[in-house]
Amino acid sequence: MLRERLEGQARLVWKSFLNALPVICFYLFLFCTVLLLFGTQYIMVVSLVTVLFQTNYRKRRSWVSLARAAASQLGLSLLAWIATWSFPLSAGLNLIVPFALVFLKATRFNRMGYFSGLMTFTFLQLLPVDLAGFFVQTEAMLYSLACFFLLVKLYQCRYPQEKSYRREQEGLSVLADCLRRQLRGEEKSPESLGDLYELQQLQYQETYAKRGGREVATREGKISYMFALLFQRASYFVGSRYAPAMLEQKGAAELVEKTAVYLERAASTAFWEKTARTALEEAGEALLLEAGAGGDEIQISVQNFLQPFLIILRKFDEGEREEAGASWPMPRHQRPLGKLLYQMRPDGFEMRFALRMSAVLTLSFLFVHISGADHAYWLPLNAFLLLRPMYEDSRYRMLTRFLGTAGGCVIMSLLFPVMPGMAGHFVLAALMVICMYTATPGTCVHAVCVTCFALSMVTLAMGEETAVELRMIYVMGAVALVLVINRFFFPTSMGQQFRYNLTVVFHMHHMYLRMLERALERPTDYGTICDAQVEYHLVHGQMMEYLDKRRGQPWETYRELLKISWEMVAEMEQILLFVNSGHLSEGEDEEMENYISHAQYVLAQIQRLLGLRGEKTLPEVRRVSYSRADAGQQELSYFLTAYSSHVSRMYRLALEHRSDI
Repeated sequence: MLRERLEGQARLVWKSFLNALPVICFYLFLFCTVLLLFGTQYIMVVSLVTVLFQTNYRKRRSWVSLARAAASQLGLSLLAWIATWSFPLSAGLNLIVPFALVFLKATRFNRMGYFSGLMTFTFLQLLPVDLAGFFVQTEAMLYSLACFFLLVKLYQCRYPQEKSYRREQEGLSVLADCLRRQLRGEEKSPESLGDLYELQQLQYQETYAKRGGREVATREGKISYMFALLFQRASYFVGSRYAPAMLEQKGAAELVEKTAVYLERAASTAFWEKTARTALEEAGEALLLEAGAGGDEIQISVQNFLQPFLIILRKFDEGEREEAGASWPMPRHQRPLGKLLYQMRPDGFEMRFALRMSAVLTLSFLFVHISGADHAYWLPLNAFLLLRPMYEDSRYRMLTRFLGTAGGCVIMSLLFPVMPGMAGHFVLAALMVICMYTATPGTCVHAVCVTCFALSMVTLAMGEETAVELRMIYVMGAVALVLVINRFFFPTSMGQQFRYNLTVVFHMHHMYLRMLERALERPTDYGTICDAQVEYHLVHGQMMEYLDKRRGQPWETYRELLKISWEMVAEMEQILLFVNSGHLSEGEDEEMENYISHAQYVLAQIQRLLGLRGEKTLPEVRRVSYSRADAGQQELSYFLTAYSSHVSRMYRLALEHRSDI
């Protein structure tokens, strides 16, 4: 048994080593060449550009985006040099730059987006240089960035990106299997519904990762979004709307069978290739025409599956310029200035973490300037690495960094007496680099390797015992500083973030209703709808991930609340689509406005029961008859009724369990 565990662990280490091999080779190559060309004083540049390489070499980024990243690094290196001129400049820039980088680069869904840029700004302040030294440092940076450009492009040429949509094919296959189960009269499978939910979440994450400069999504992002929408509608139909009686309607079973066959065919073919795509488009159009022949629920649901998939197939067709290039503009609050104003809230993740990071770096560099202590730069270096967006992550890193540093100091104390001069130091440093990038960041093993690497380099210029003592002192100082800031200065824990996300979920329900109200006057652009959908589902996924680790009555209540909330968003997406198409008459507009007012009023009551921050402005609820359905529109009526029912369920749940949560 022990042997099997050791062999399994060895396989994992070997796999990690192979994954890290390009980064290891890049670092060692850059380390040796920068050392020979520019000297040991500028070795810090190697770590900074390696982080840039590590986060970009597998991505298929354009020359323009890579150049933009490089220019950002050069700009931050200039600001870091200016910060070393005097204490007032250091204090000012260490308040402003970290705040700006965290505020603009990090989000709830990409918490470490600030890391590469802020690491450059922080680390280049650690070893101040004069004007001549700054020119040499800039040359070293330009050389390293040129190597970064060249090797990233060489890697992309050597390992070209293969067109593959296996995850999407898996989703189509799962959906076809769900339809087969319904035809066989089987109970809906929680596993299949869970798979569809996971696939839907992954597609929304892909959409978020493929945002354009001025558009909510690139062409690839739009494809991911359409698949997310397809899987969302499928999950809603299978999990909430479907009833066995639907198959008793004339031709319903045959239509479901044909849809399952079509989806299986799409799942087993390369639908992104021209030949397969053309055949699928023709078959899909014919099936859509058949499904559109009547207004039964099965027929409408099949249309809801097919329409996003046919749009996806058209997105692949570069010949259809108008469709492929259709604009999905970025909403105003997601543009730089709008985003800045939108996130300026004391309870927001970005605001709180930006303030903490600015405080930690300003105080640690204040110590460096005032004390003038030997190797005082180790304090801001460790403080920067220990401070994480969430308190739990920081606490874990504080523990592992302290234990790993202590372990590394003990190891180096044993190795120093037998280390053969300068050559031995460099050999050990190279070995530690390999271990450093193979180990999982943030673990004790990683901290041991980092400590051994740092001590093997710094002891070339100072006493070994002094270096070990200073390393431990500064790590303990950094732990104390970060612990105090995290605890008392705008703290953010996973529990607080969950509560904030719950507020965001209700705010987004109100936002959907306001979008629906505006759609009564003029169509809502698809960029706004896509942005809202992506944000809601990423927040929902983050909350479900948190709940997966918790058990007990309060958490079960939250799970039920989120389940209802997800269904409400699926219904609202369909209502908004219907209204956005302009099918309502003047009298129906008035009914819809009253419907929206009542829904917002009840949502506000639920927020009050849950102790959440409410909306600033709410419409007045008119004293007129309230209808949750539209007799003239069967499909719209279904979703309006379902949405109202879910709002009522949510209110009852909050009323029953308000003392628990």
